[in-house]
Amino acid sequence: MARPRIKVLFAGGTIGMIRNRKTGALEPAGDVSKILQLMPELQREMQLDFEPIMNIDSTNMRPEQWRVLAEHVEKNYNDFDGFVIAQGTDTMAYTASALSFALQSLSKPVICTGALLPLNELGSDGRNNFIYACRLACYNLAEVAIVFGSKIIRGNRATKDNEAFFEVFNSPNFPLLGEITRPIKLNEWRKKRRKRVPQFNHQFNEHVAVVKLFPGFQARYLKQLIDSGMEGIVLEGFGPGNIPSDLIETIDYSKDKGIPIVVTSQMMHGRTSMESYDVGYRALKAGAIEAHDMTTEAAVTKLMWVLAQTQKLEKVRKLMLTDFSGEISID
Repeated sequence: MARPRIKVLFAGGTIGMIRNRKTGALEPAGDVSKILQLMPELQREMQLDFEPIMNIDSTNMRPEQWRVLAEHVEKNYNDFDGFVIAQGTDTMAYTASALSFALQSLSKPVICTGALLPLNELGSDGRNNFIYACRLACYNLAEVAIVFGSKIIRGNRATKDNEAFFEVFNSPNFPLLGEITRPIKLNEWRKKRRKRVPQFNHQFNEHVAVVKLFPGFQARYLKQLIDSGMEGIVLEGFGPGNIPSDLIETIDYSKDKGIPIVVTSQMMHGRTSMESYDVGYRALKAGAIEAHDMTTEAAVTKLMWVLAQTQKLEKVRKLMLTDFSGEISID
């Protein structure tokens, strides 16, 4: 039986960094191809094709880099059984969310992984993360996912909530796709391999802002943002999406300008329910779009993806409330 063919796209991050001898700070290594030399046993299970795409700290990841990664998956899609993307953890949840919109109707997995410690340091988590990401890329899974520590998480449901332990990512509003156990456990609600026609649409509109509300937030701040040239705003509301009453007029102003405002919840394990309280209901009637149980990462990347397709407000609303890749639950 032929070994599965897995394409590894390297995008940087701690997993491919070394420590600067003078400063002690981590920085991208000059030659990352040696990663595979540290794990020769992987080559006995599968055929790995390693391609360095970029070598950046994930803090510097932008929508342009998401597009490049998506294009490489599209270009190699028919030649491989699965894909692994290695990058830094700080923006991995954004990358995984963005790729879930750029790469739809998949019949094979695209697995994102990384590390908190470089591969060449004692006690690094990178070795196991990379090995199990590659193994999972051979399994019966067909969506964008994150493999980190013991968790297998739907990419657009992930958020980074811990830097102190190797269990870095959480899936606050959706159950895990599986767990790294002996053997690997995959849950039934995952998307499975079957023949599908993939949909590649990897354009993003960067002109999106995120605003976290706080007591004393003034309407003029939001209006200045609307007038600054932003084409979409994600507003992190209180509780189930409640918005201070003095912002309602500004939300209506944003609607008149054709600029969508998507409201998420600041609660980690929460969802919007803007009709529950008058302060949310009025914002909804003024034109706000509620994010339901989308993470902020998913709401931001989805809005960027939607705005690259249309800027007609009603069309934006319809697309934001459509479930494309399991990112949103609507009753």
